[in-house]
Amino acid sequence: MKLKVSLAQINPTSGDVSGNRKKILEGIEQARTEACDLVVFPEMCLTGYCLDEKLLNNHGFLEENQRVLKEEIVPASKGIGVIVGFLDSDAGRSRPEGGMIRYNAAAVAQDGQLLQVVHKRLLPGYRYFDDKRYFTAGREVEPVSIETTDGTASIGVLICEDLWEAGYDFKPCALYREKKVDYLFSINASPFVGSGPGQRDGKRFERAELIREQIRRYGVAIVYLNTVGVGDNGKNVIPFDGMSVAYGSDGQLVGALKQFDEDQQTVCFENGRAEAVKEPEFDREEEIFQALVMAVRDYYDKVGIFRRVLETVSGGIDSALGTAIAYQAVGRELLSIYNLPSRYNSEQSQGLARQLAENFDLPYQVIPIQDMVDQVVKDFEQHLRPIQSPITVENLQARIRGLIMMAESNDQNALLLSNGNETEIALGYTTLYGDMVGGLSVIGDLPKPDVYRLAGYVNRKWDRPMIPEGILEAIPSAELSQDQVDPFDYQVVGPVVSDFVEKGLGPRDLLLSFKQQELDETEYSLEGKNIYERYSCDQFEKLIGELFGQLNRSVYKRLQGAPIVAVSRRAFGFDLRETIINGWIGD
Repeated sequence: MKLKVSLAQINPTSGDVSGNRKKILEGIEQARTEACDLVVFPEMCLTGYCLDEKLLNNHGFLEENQRVLKEEIVPASKGIGVIVGFLDSDAGRSRPEGGMIRYNAAAVAQDGQLLQVVHKRLLPGYRYFDDKRYFTAGREVEPVSIETTDGTASIGVLICEDLWEAGYDFKPCALYREKKVDYLFSINASPFVGSGPGQRDGKRFERAELIREQIRRYGVAIVYLNTVGVGDNGKNVIPFDGMSVAYGSDGQLVGALKQFDEDQQTVCFENGRAEAVKEPEFDREEEIFQALVMAVRDYYDKVGIFRRVLETVSGGIDSALGTAIAYQAVGRELLSIYNLPSRYNSEQSQGLARQLAENFDLPYQVIPIQDMVDQVVKDFEQHLRPIQSPITVENLQARIRGLIMMAESNDQNALLLSNGNETEIALGYTTLYGDMVGGLSVIGDLPKPDVYRLAGYVNRKWDRPMIPEGILEAIPSAELSQDQVDPFDYQVVGPVVSDFVEKGLGPRDLLLSFKQQELDETEYSLEGKNIYERYSCDQFEKLIGELFGQLNRSVYKRLQGAPIVAVSRRAFGFDLRETIINGWIGD
């Protein structure tokens, strides 16, 4: 029996039922013109996956999404089957903790009839997934029949976590197989997660292994349809990478859609199998870079209130990478960059900042701040007291830069990007209300070593040093005082912080790994010198204890920072939920 399926990987906007409806109807029409039997859309694509509580508790919003489904999308299914994600609700019932009953749901329609509504059964409650908080779990697992030009196909519909049934007592895939479905269709809003250096452990590989394992277990072809674009939870901007796939019942990859872009492709099955396609190529740094580019572009477009993008450049590596990402995201027409030197910014770093601007052919403005710093210091000391700490004057420089750039952001109605990386944000090596200001933290989920890796990718991508070699080779410095350099061995500190944040390890865990020489050498890359040769056990123990303390002391800063684009397994924000009051010092 033949089944011709169209995979419609669309980029929905949270809350934009009208705009999402248009994309869905266009996808249905394209599938119809290609004589497909069935077209599949992502999870919650009618409403968008990332929704705030105002919308989830808004009766008018829920009713409108249901009205559009019943009055526009279902009637559009004449002559074709449709699987589409939406929000179902039961206004007549309430949850035990209060509030209406809501379901993360999928509708199956054909020939203008609503055949089935599937409610998501396995509800995640980890990372930034709050399905358990907002939705009621479904329990029905019933196949639905889709008429094709060649007969009838029995299919089962899964919603994201339903496919990841290991660890749950309720197993939708197993129940569908017991009822002898011919195909499983999984609709998803699965975020991008990058892999570690030198590894293939990103989310795309986890998905592929999971799907193949389920096929080995149940012998059923699986179509995996993922959303693309960004959503947010207020403190994290979450990239969804698309990369929808289809696998035959023999485990062969038979369909692969684009990564980080809308796409629609057709797969022609026959008895659960189809012609194999090539596995998509993998370049770790390229994937992470493109995830950040998509996040900036889609965030700018979807927020819809900005006319330009602003980036400050210092001649350092972080702002250079941020510039490259912003350039790729919005182009030179919408991007302006600024250099705001004080007396401590060297001629070399200023020259590198200018060279970066010239390489990308970007509008570039220099705004010297030393006179402003001197005036603020003078006024402070006149009205209060002589400044006691040199750090106060250092932070004044960063805060005056932030003040000027936020004024420019206001005056141009522009999105100001923030350039702090994960390592610096973790350790508080950023200035609150200074270099932390802005509307989006682009590289706040990248450890410092990855900033260098992605900068290297930028130059490979353009096949010339768009990021000047002098920036890559310079000793990192905030340049807020004379001869200042960053107080970190980033090649060690970066992975230590990532292990604390992303893996949940503590000082005792890392010390044990050090003693047993089990630290990941692809992460702790030290330019040819073994970490165990560079650090004694006592030195490493002292280092990780200090870093753990800095990590905990800096929470109050992080919670006031710009939303961070999440590309790792655990990002600061509402992914890693922290408290300011925390007396644990580790052991």
